[in-house]
Formats: sequence, structure tokens, C-alpha cells
Amino acid sequence: MLKRMCVSILMAALSGVLLAQPVVPAGGAMNAADYTKRVAPGAFIVIVGEDLAPEYMPAMAVPLSTSLNGTSIEMIDGDVITALPLWYVLPTAVAGQLPFGIGPDVQVRVRTTEGVSDWDALSVVPRAPAFFTVDQRGSGRAVALDLNGELVSRENPLKPGHWFSLYVNSLGEVDPPKPAGQGGGDNQPGNPYNLVTDPVLVTIDGRESVTGYAGLTPYLPGLYQVNIFSPYMDLIGDLATVMTVGDTQSLMAMSLPVEPNGFYFVAGGSKFPNGQTKTAVPGPGSAVVFLHFTPEVWGQDGFGAWSPNTHLGPVFQATSGLALTLMNGGAVVYDNNGIENNTFGNYYDNSAGAVPDNEKPGLFLWFSMSNNLDAAFASHFRLTAPTTFDQIIGYFDGNGTAELRFDPANVYNRFRMNIWSNGPGDVPANNTFVGDVFTSDTTAGTFAYSSTGVRRTFSDGAFDELFRMVYTLEQPITLPPGDYWFSHDTAVPEGVSSPSPAPAGARRAATSAVRPVPDGKVSLNR
Repeated sequence: MLKRMCVSILMAALSGVLLAQPVVPAGGAMNAADYTKRVAPGAFIVIVGEDLAPEYMPAMAVPLSTSLNGTSIEMIDGDVITALPLWYVLPTAVAGQLPFGIGPDVQVRVRTTEGVSDWDALSVVPRAPAFFTVDQRGSGRAVALDLNGELVSRENPLKPGHWFSLYVNSLGEVDPPKPAGQGGGDNQPGNPYNLVTDPVLVTIDGRESVTGYAGLTPYLPGLYQVNIFSPYMDLIGDLATVMTVGDTQSLMAMSLPVEPNGFYFVAGGSKFPNGQTKTAVPGPGSAVVFLHFTPEVWGQDGFGAWSPNTHLGPVFQATSGLALTLMNGGAVVYDNNGIENNTFGNYYDNSAGAVPDNEKPGLFLWFSMSNNLDAAFASHFRLTAPTTFDQIIGYFDGNGTAELRFDPANVYNRFRMNIWSNGPGDVPANNTFVGDVFTSDTTAGTFAYSSTGVRRTFSDGAFDELFRMVYTLEQPITLPPGDYWFSHDTAVPEGVSSPSPAPAGARRAATSAVRPVPDGKVSLNR
């Protein structure tokens, strides 16, 4: 007997492990995601303590085993003791999944080959939503994956109008039921999805997202997946994210790194058709005017009234305004740019480096978003004869900026085109973003965009593609001879609302986000 005991002690010493009875302090059992005492049926729990296992061992197969390396978690519900499926075991922590269908008052303990710990109580409620987090400490950024399975991060942020998956714990009962330790259904015959039965809502800094799938992750036991379609956001940074299941809100507001869709920048033209003498140089007779309703960003010029004082330099004498093409039946009937018939020359090309990039007017762009920073440019054009057209084409940069890419396919974009008559003072006839002659807001037609194949090419060889924005009218329009003004822009939803209130006693994630602002009225962005 003594000999066998000595051998056992020697083997333990050689392995670096000397086991003792497991110890779990009061409060050692917690929700495995947010580390609160609040859990729901089916949740993963973690128990911290001492001497809970000889070494680290994760679960190696599904269904999960109820014993790993001689360690198990026992739960008592009423007078029934059940061994829980295990996620992993460590000397200082073990994790397992609670069964579904359990009562509100349960206790858990750890059993090893050396004995059992004291019982520790958990507070079981129907729903206890909790985010798994990147730092695995129940704080900071929530774990989310994009459609490519890439982790949402500062380098791969959540953007408006995209589907993402959040991975969370403790959402409670599912339909159809699934025994603890077994993987979620994959919707194949006989293995349906296991869906959360209460509505699931995710808000990002107070804005509601659309929820798609909400249930157990296929093939994985106990892990819930919530697919969300992100709301429109005009901030960049980390935003507080809250989940509500039924009438129960997550206690911890985690954050998600977000980034808005980029800015819409429109391009200019270099031709002067129909005897036009107006250039884009500011002042009386300018071919470009500016209107905004955000003086804290744009200043006083153009605030509430169209202004030709756009602060452009003399180089813009070579610019006839925003690039515009009118077409009828596939034929060009007005053109101030030459893009559609390849007669633009080297206006958009500075690869020879004959002048600095900032002196090449074809490289400059105009910001035009009529309810995001509330600003737009309008451009003069002249018709010398009645002109019928069934398509209006403007041109924009397909990149936006290198730091904040523009995606023309984003579902929240609402493109707009307008034509104004010439008003007093040689500016558009009304001080709004909606034209008095034509507006796509009320004139039937469809928008489409495509690459022109034309590049804004910089002296160092870098380039951005120019895209065309086409509005095809259901019925042609005929304009009489005269002077007119034209613009195209995007109108996006309003920005982020005030943060949603947190439940009593909850800790909120810090919101560290800013609203990006274009660098000036014109841009040389790559």
C-alpha cells in the first residue's frame, strides 16, 4: 500500500501536477460570456477556482463529453444531480453547458479524482443575453464575423447595409428543443435550425438593426448566432451595442468597430459647348455654385443660399463645371466633358507630371451629399436650341477616398439629380437641393451606374476610376434654349441617434466615434 502511494506521488511530481481537492469560492460560477451571475437555460457557464483539473484539455468532439481529464461539473436542480457537457477544463477554470428546461434555482460544483468542491449558486432566468468578446474578458468589442468569416475589427469594420453575425451566450430556450452538448441543427431533413422563440433586437448606438437568423449555431453546441443587417451609421469608431431578447436586455453594452459608407465626390468637365464662357473660378459668372446647411463644417459662404464663392483657384478657369452629358436615343445631345465619345484628351491624366497634381483641374472633385453634412454643388450649362433627352449622366469618383471608401451599391444610398432654371443673381432659381425644372425625386425614371474606363491619373502613377451615374427617364424631356443649373448627389438616412438607455445597474461600453468630414469643398483624394 505504502509502495503504491509513493509511486503515485512520484508520478505526480514528475508530471508537474500535485492534485488536491478542488476549490470553488462563493461566486465562482458565472455566465461564460459576460461573467455575471445571470444565466439562462442552455447557457455556457464558467467556474473559476483551484485544483479543478490537472491540465488544460478542450472538448474534442460533439456531442460534448461530461468528463475531461477526470474533471466534471455537477448541477443540482431540486434533488436531481446532473453532469454537464464540458467545453474545456483548466486547473483554474472549467466551462460547461447548462441543460435546457431547468428551474430558477440551481447550484453547481466541480468533481475531480481528488473530491468535490462546495456548491455555488446561479441565478437562472428565461433569457440572459450576453456577448462573447474579443478580449475574452466580457468587455470591449463583441465577437462578430462578416459574410467571409472574417473577424469584425478596426481593419475590417462593420459598415451600413451589410450582414454580420454576432456570437452570443445565454439566449434561453429554442424551438425545436436541443439537448445540451449537441450541435445546433443545420436545417437539413431531420435536423432543423434551433431558433430562439422570442424576438431578438440588436441596437448599435441606439439605431435598430434588422435581425435575420437568431438561434443555435449549426453544428456547435450551446453557441447562439444572431445575424444582423447593420443600420445606417455616419460615424467611424467604436459604438455601444446592446441586445434585447423578448423583454430582457444584455447587462453589458459591448462595442463594435464601425465605419460609414464613404463620401460621394463628383467630377468636372473641360469643354465649353454652346458658347459657354463661365468657368469654375469663383465670383460673378462662375460655372459652379455651392449650397449647404451646415455652417459649422462649411462656414458662411453658401449657407442657406447658393454662392459662387467656392474658394477655388485660378486653375479652375479650365473647368466648365460638373461633368454633364445629355443623351437621347443613345446619341449625345449635350456634352461638356468628352467621356462618352473619348474626346477628353489628357484632362484627367497627370501621369506626365507637367504640373503638380494640385494644379491639374481634372483631378479635383466636389463633395455632394445633400443630407450628410448637407452640401451640394450645382453647375451651369447652356442650351442654344430646344433639346430633347431621355438620359442624364453625371460622373463621380468610384473610390471616394483611400481612408473612407465609397460604395455606390450600398443600399442606403439615395441618388438624386436636379435641374434648375437660372435665377436672379445668375444662380439656381431656388435655394434648395431640389430643382425647379427637373428632379429625380418626382420625375419617373431609374438610376444606374457603371465604370467609364476613364481614370484620374496622378503624377506618381496612382489612379482612381471615374464612374457614370445615369438617370434614364420613363418619358423624354425637352428643354427650351436657355441657361440652366445641374447637380447630382446622394441623400442618405439621418445619422446616428442618441444612445439607447441601459438597464438599471448595467455597465455601458464607451462610445468612441467621430463623424468624418471631407477635407474642404473640393478634393484631390486618391
